[in-house]
Amino acid sequence: MKAVELLQFLRSLSAHPCEPTVDTFKAGDPERTVKKAAFCFIATPRVIRDAHAWGADVLVTHEPTYHDHFDNFASDKVEIAKRELLESTGMAVFRYHDHAHAAQPDLIHAGFLDKLGIGWRMDERRMAVLDEPLTPFELAELIEKNCGVKHVRVTGSLSFSTDRICLMLGACGAITHEPIQRGEVQLVVCGETCEWKCLEYVRDAAELGFECAVITLGHEGSERDGMSYLARLTGGETGIETKYFEAGEVYSYTDDVK
Repeated sequence: MKAVELLQFLRSLSAHPCEPTVDTFKAGDPERTVKKAAFCFIATPRVIRDAHAWGADVLVTHEPTYHDHFDNFASDKVEIAKRELLESTGMAVFRYHDHAHAAQPDLIHAGFLDKLGIGWRMDERRMAVLDEPLTPFELAELIEKNCGVKHVRVTGSLSFSTDRICLMLGACGAITHEPIQRGEVQLVVCGETCEWKCLEYVRDAAELGFECAVITLGHEGSERDGMSYLARLTGGETGIETKYFEAGEVYSYTDDVK
């Protein structure tokens, strides 16, 4: 299988073609033969080096390589150094973002829920319906335990039970609170969000007696399990050797310093 054929396979997992799309090659030769495929949430220099040391022919990243949604390259010293590092490895690099989210169910959501280890299904509105209801506090604890997110943050009420969750993984901007505002769900799980607008709305709602909450994981913590899931799926379907490479959270924490 060539790198371009691997991208075509991943695109075929989507419910429909995404055009225009950011799911394109960012570096390397699309015709390169692939025996080993590395997957990651984001291609940091450490991930690039680790994937190359493993012998990867291609690196599949969910998020941009050059700090711009469309990977528009800027002649910045960091961008130049990163491009030189990538070129030195010879790996092909492409992004797999739009088609992953366009699948039914969303493949990033499916990977996150699979890692949680609980029974679930997606309803007609792409909401996650759990086999057993959980409180926001219980779900936050489960995420910390099973998904390895170091500091899960909960805004709003902690103790009501619900079996219906809106997943807004990744970067959902200033709309995180809207499913709660519209009365569609009581609980949202998000990646990164707009605190002054979304989370303060939810805090106000809870203090006024409305049972609702948002669980905030950070962008990587919310989506990396989707890419790990895709690595396993791709290996099983194509026979290519695959491996997920962890970038780690973007934050450093004081309680990690010894």
